[in-house]
Amino acid sequence: MKKLLILTLIIPFFGHAQYFSGEITYEMKIVPKSDTVNLKEVIDMKHGTTASYLITAGHYKSTFLKDGKYNYSYTYDDETKRMFDDYTDKPYVTYRDSRKANFKYFGSQILKDSTAIILGHDCYMVVTESEYGTSKTYYSDDIKVDYSNFEGHKVGNWYNKLKEVDGAITLKTITEHESYFEIQEAIKIDERKVKIKEFELPKKPIAASYTALDKQVEMQQPSQEQIQCYQLKVGAVSNQEGKKVTSYVSFLLQKNGEIKYVEPYEEDKDELYKVALDVIKSCGFHFNPGMIAGEPVASQVYFSVEFLR
Repeated sequence: MKKLLILTLIIPFFGHAQYFSGEITYEMKIVPKSDTVNLKEVIDMKHGTTASYLITAGHYKSTFLKDGKYNYSYTYDDETKRMFDDYTDKPYVTYRDSRKANFKYFGSQILKDSTAIILGHDCYMVVTESEYGTSKTYYSDDIKVDYSNFEGHKVGNWYNKLKEVDGAITLKTITEHESYFEIQEAIKIDERKVKIKEFELPKKPIAASYTALDKQVEMQQPSQEQIQCYQLKVGAVSNQEGKKVTSYVSFLLQKNGEIKYVEPYEEDKDELYKVALDVIKSCGFHFNPGMIAGEPVASQVYFSVEFLR
């Protein structure tokens, strides 16, 4: 009876020990399909050239570095089911709801006979089809987490992908785009105990992204004076016979309707973004805040200003 009791105690101990906790460092590479691809332009579009992936039960954080400097990170918290996005050039942090899928997956195929060795770990390949193209991902049964900790995580199809490979973590991914291949491969694996404080967010205001909202932000009916302000500013740089050009402005809308941190989504060479910024700052438009679970919340807003050029 004593032997049986000891065996019963040992089995759960080793079962829990198999789950990975620690940090994986990845290197990202772009391989053009032809000489006509502007490699620098593609790299500039990406979050970084290296990434650090920190994971433990119910928490993970991906941190991207560009030219060796912090550029962007996203952090998952299982208690709130939120993913927090922090950009180094943004004065606030936004969050997404991990339970809301962000794009469509069409299926996958596990190929146990397509193998590779990555950092000494035997890996097999999974081919995935999504609306963004085809990805080939390599997993090892040596590096696993308890996928039940991430149940309901639909962003990136994360929970289903983990469950399909019994909790195995990506060690290499090759994604085929129209004009280039994007390769992300682990270059270092550091298995260690991860402290919850390592997932703390920066000291910035926190707001919902538009995808997290149950009810979107609405613009209040503008007055005649506000409409004239818009028309005068836009008309001053427009050509009535030109084509429509849209400039987007982003800002943080507080739950009381106050507008903060107005900035261009993208700066264009004609500097129309400066006019778009002036429209938001000077014309006095008002907005009803977005809502989650029936309550108003602070959220990020994208506002479009249309020109004829």
